[in-house]
Amino acid sequence: MVLPISHPLQRYSVSGYQEAELPSGTVAWSANLLRYGQGFGLVTDHGDGRPAEWTFTDAGYGKEFLAAAAALHPDADDPGAVLVDQLVTVRQMNSLDQVAYCLDDDAFEARGEHRLADPGLTFLQVRRDLAERFPDRNPRIWDKNASAMVPVTSPST
Repeated sequence: MVLPISHPLQRYSVSGYQEAELPSGTVAWSANLLRYGQGFGLVTDHGDGRPAEWTFTDAGYGKEFLAAAAALHPDADDPGAVLVDQLVTVRQMNSLDQVAYCLDDDAFEARGEHRLADPGLTFLQVRRDLAERFPDRNPRIWDKNASAMVPVTSPST
């Protein structure tokens, strides 16, 4: 399933993502926020347990972004940071040259753990192979059109 252009995972993206491990073992990070490829702000998480810090060059787009994040993640303590995490994942996964996939025992949602298919294999080849080899391990494959891991049994566009 292709996400519509109006979906937050299509409308927003990040650039310039940076992270640094702190002496406490936590991670501080920052990223530039883009709406349809145009910058509109910066988010910084200082890694100290406080909510992320937002700086918007366009207050309207900032309000729109935080509202979209809250709608996507209504139960999250910091829905904007959760959406940024998703956007970072989408950017990293969509930039891979190989097809990515995961199985039940991978912690993709929690830690981004995934596997890479052999170079040169297409999405459909990997999907077919996973369905045959791992039917009992809930194989999922990264679908760049959906910007998500999808079950290998679902139709792809």
